[in-house]
Amino acid sequence: MDFSNYKFVVSSGCSYGRLADSTFNIFNFLVDGKRLNDEYGQVDWLDIDGDRIISINLSLGSQGSDWQSDSLIYVVDKLLKLGIKPENIFCLVEWSQWHRFTFHPPHHYGLDLKLLNFPEFVTETINNSEFEFYIVQKNNKLENHEIKNTLDFFRDYLKSCRSIRTPINVGKIEDRIYMIPRHSTIDVFRKLGSDYELFFEHIQKVENEFPLENKVKTYLDNILRTQYFLEKNNLKYNFLFMQSTLSEWSFNRDAGIIQHPLFNTGNYPYIENEDKWVPNPNFNPTNNPESDIEKVMPEIKSKMDQINFNNFWFYESDRFRRGGIDEWSLDNLKETGYINITSSENVRNFSYGQIVPNYGEHPNMTSYIFLWNKVAFNCNFLKVKPEFEKFISEKYWEDYNYDGVSKNNITLSKNEWDRISKINS
Repeated sequence: MDFSNYKFVVSSGCSYGRLADSTFNIFNFLVDGKRLNDEYGQVDWLDIDGDRIISINLSLGSQGSDWQSDSLIYVVDKLLKLGIKPENIFCLVEWSQWHRFTFHPPHHYGLDLKLLNFPEFVTETINNSEFEFYIVQKNNKLENHEIKNTLDFFRDYLKSCRSIRTPINVGKIEDRIYMIPRHSTIDVFRKLGSDYELFFEHIQKVENEFPLENKVKTYLDNILRTQYFLEKNNLKYNFLFMQSTLSEWSFNRDAGIIQHPLFNTGNYPYIENEDKWVPNPNFNPTNNPESDIEKVMPEIKSKMDQINFNNFWFYESDRFRRGGIDEWSLDNLKETGYINITSSENVRNFSYGQIVPNYGEHPNMTSYIFLWNKVAFNCNFLKVKPEFEKFISEKYWEDYNYDGVSKNNITLSKNEWDRISKINS
């Protein structure tokens, strides 16, 4: 196939890696997407340099930096081998939490991979085995069969997939498997048999005994090797974090341990109190340079010095330092920024725990529309049109200021948030 008229956005991440998905396909993620699309009144909400762009998003929920680095490098290498020019590829990585430890079960363990439910072992068609593949184009020039044939080619060409049933969120690149023990339960493996139960107990033990400092080093090494691969091949790229990873560190002298909110302090905006979520009175973050990881762990400084931070996007404010998607959302979308309405008829059935604005609770999908131009500043062939960003912003704040539950079913109103809060307080 001839791909000379195509450009590519290749991205990887965890469940927060939705920048490309939202940017390429936002109306399909909104309950009232068709109405909002009609109201926007234009075919194109993106500025595209060229005829068409393919988005290949390999983000996989619960995965860590091993997956993000390996999956991106693997796919980009396969694209280059097709003869696609480096200037026609843009790469984006949302680096997930630093403490996610990846285990790769070797084949000599003798585990039956069919029980992991990878799509090549399953006869029925199950759509959620696929990663997100999209084509965007100017003025819908491509016919549907052309889009299908092109995307089918890449689904077959790229030997990368994810598990489609329990245990969920297991990644696979050709013959290599990616598992995160912390994000699985022993019950899932116990159902698969005693060998799997023993295997899970083993990998949990390995994870628990792996030192914090080694996890941080592995995390930074994955960032660096991805950076080196991309720069060696003259590829444009941007990196960002799920949350503030390189700051907010401290050393607890009394306990003799290094601390970070995402690992062992639990200092989140909301906390659970008597089975209710309430604002955390101790959550008062400050942009403090002394909390930088290289200040608290000076042995990491040599790694930090090698990272090209010119290609990183950070969110900075009085409260947050070196922030990521969560910090931006907490500061800019107010209380309702972590609500994703999936059914307009069931809005009032949301429980408070599903909409609490906390680290890791997944911000509203429209947040990625607001973030694309900020984050992907090195992508010179795809931008969100400012007038579209303005349109989505106005609809979000219409919902927030609405007298009822929600006007556009993008988020809940402040009134509804207050009602829920009072019920749960």
